[in-house]
Amino acid sequence: MGYIKIIVIFIFLLVSLQAKEMQKVSIQLDWLHQFQFAGYYMAKEKGFFKKENLDVQIKEFDFNINLLEEVVNQKSEYAIGKSSLIIDRLEGKKIVLLSAIYQNSPMVLISLKKSNINFPADLKNKKVMLTPDARSAASINSMIISQGLQLDDINFIGHSFKLEDLINGTTDAMGCYLSNEPYLLNQKNIDFTIHNPSEYGFDFYGGLLFTSEKELKNNPIRVRKMYRATLKGWEYAFNNIEETAKLIFDKYNTQNKTLDSLIFEGKILKKLAKFDEGLLGNIDHKKIEEMKRVYLLLALGKNDPNFKIEDLVYNPNNINYSNEEEEYLKNNTITLLTNDSFPPFTMKTVKGIEGIEIDYWNLINKKLKINNIHLKKVTTSDASLNKIQKDKNFIKYAYSQKDFTNNTKTTNTITTIKIGLATLNDKSYLSDISELNNKKIAIAKFSILYKTFSKKYPNIDFITVKNLKEGFSLLNKEKVYGLVGKVPALSYHISNKELTNVKIVGTFDEKFKMKILVNATNETLLKLLNEAISIISVEEKSKIISKYYSVIYQTKTDYSWIYKIVIPLVIIIIFIVVSNRKLNIEVKKRKEIETQLHKVANIDSLTNTYNRRKIETLFNSELLRGKRYNREFSIIFFDIDDFKLINDQLGHAIGDEVLIKLSSIIKNNTRSIDYFGRWGGEEFIILLPETNKEKAGNVAHVLKNKINTTDFNIDRTVTCSFGVAQFEETDSEDSLLTRADNAMYYVKRNGKNDVKVA
Repeated sequence: MGYIKIIVIFIFLLVSLQAKEMQKVSIQLDWLHQFQFAGYYMAKEKGFFKKENLDVQIKEFDFNINLLEEVVNQKSEYAIGKSSLIIDRLEGKKIVLLSAIYQNSPMVLISLKKSNINFPADLKNKKVMLTPDARSAASINSMIISQGLQLDDINFIGHSFKLEDLINGTTDAMGCYLSNEPYLLNQKNIDFTIHNPSEYGFDFYGGLLFTSEKELKNNPIRVRKMYRATLKGWEYAFNNIEETAKLIFDKYNTQNKTLDSLIFEGKILKKLAKFDEGLLGNIDHKKIEEMKRVYLLLALGKNDPNFKIEDLVYNPNNINYSNEEEEYLKNNTITLLTNDSFPPFTMKTVKGIEGIEIDYWNLINKKLKINNIHLKKVTTSDASLNKIQKDKNFIKYAYSQKDFTNNTKTTNTITTIKIGLATLNDKSYLSDISELNNKKIAIAKFSILYKTFSKKYPNIDFITVKNLKEGFSLLNKEKVYGLVGKVPALSYHISNKELTNVKIVGTFDEKFKMKILVNATNETLLKLLNEAISIISVEEKSKIISKYYSVIYQTKTDYSWIYKIVIPLVIIIIFIVVSNRKLNIEVKKRKEIETQLHKVANIDSLTNTYNRRKIETLFNSELLRGKRYNREFSIIFFDIDDFKLINDQLGHAIGDEVLIKLSSIIKNNTRSIDYFGRWGGEEFIILLPETNKEKAGNVAHVLKNKINTTDFNIDRTVTCSFGVAQFEETDSEDSLLTRADNAMYYVKRNGKNDVKVA
């Protein structure tokens, strides 16, 4: 009975120890469970949080809590918020944005088709159901104002969050999410119109993961781990939408959503995240500035002259120093104890001491942005340990438990080092360790490997050697079957000693963890080193590895697998290729059709310029940009004089050739930022961003002269009449176009072949 108690206590202690290692944190969601938060669920369910030693609680939204205060007061370390967090930071709330999951906010207005609300301008005197938080609704309010309405023109009513209120007419329009309500309306076969602020130039972020400045300062490594794990969770969720939706349906479905609705939500949100464009989590500083400007224009905050985007937006590649850390780096010199006889980890060259250890050390220095660094040569590991225990600013690399003492601590793992087996070229690839039973294998006597391997692999006849040089000598003389060592060291010797008869035939499960040993009392230095190690990228590690791993492992020369695997595989591949050939042709045809359809939708088939549909879209965008940024914008409207006579007297084929040649002249004599399109028949339009009417008039005169002096290969001179107008603050597309059109017809009535600026 006593033994059982001891075992239970032992197991309890183990569990407790593991629990202590896991850091408990929480994420507060800003709504109820749904695909909107899928990345956080998957980071938890797939072990991405656990891998970072994080025990994360995901807290569903509660109407009784204030998200911002929850994070600032550290009741929750992390939360999800909206773009209005920018204003909160301007007002002195110490928060930091970690990532923006949705590059375009899912928040839109929706009206029913039967209401005849086709554009935001049609909302005048209508009822609109929107959340009372003006900051959250800023993008929608901006869209409304940009269309010539005042917010007082609309009857805003409190949001019930019930779609039935839109369907039964309680409200004329409702604030909705693209990922939710459109699905439900489609299911009910109800036609609707979406009014999306991003289509009017008000492109806000959605699903912002944020934390407090205090959390970042006190736990920078934890913040980086959280940032890393959540993005992995989102990447998994968007790559596996159906699996993720099923998990939410089974485990997080507090709203009782259908599986189909969750899948629909996932597909829409993936597009809004711009996942396929590689922008998952991206926060653009220019976009933040623009959103800040919109909030200030709406009088939703006061401009703080001390506001810095760098303080608001998290940079995962920066180390955020505490005052104590800054003081330490300023007043202390760090000394790395090393030697020059451990190639390729450390070795003497004409440039001094170089190698893997030095490359990683230089990388850490770069991350820490410090200069008070020394290298000191020490011949033995014991000598290094003595110095580190006496001086808190001495450090060394450590690979095994024998390097540790009670007076030292190690950093997190920098990288892992593989253990390999080198043999002569006539030996086969090592597929199983048991193949080495009863074989003589050389191993360094003073290496920690010997102690480990001799116990783990008692059937191998290990022959101890002083170093790798002696081991390779025995191998060349065929006194041993193989030599065990760290792969970089084996690789270096084979390459640099030109051992052309030697190869690496395999690796063991065991690996060395490369860390840095620090005086146990120097917690500040240990924390700094861990922060630097945590931001070493996979690419940076690969660069160092590729520099020193110069030997490719030899593959086994056993060809029986060809008959077992390759031949059946080839047969399957041939079958697939043949059976899918027609499908591939169809896919190719479909892509060509899609390309052509896109061209038909946007390009005039005769002149190869923008068609009226496309030019109207561009026209509207430039008008919105002009209003939004107070930018200059002009248009040139023109047509060919007496074009009807050309068609009637010379034929429509000649008329078409004139249109084609004239279009070519215009395209070759306008800027890359201008838009040129065929308005209809012989009428054309040019949109000139960042251009006032005087400059646009000059452009029109240049084009008029170019056309006049061009030989169109017909028995008459081709001329055009031009009307120019500049965008004014009160302009709509119709009013601006009317002024340009009137100017052109003034020219028509007064002799043609001229330019009139309205």
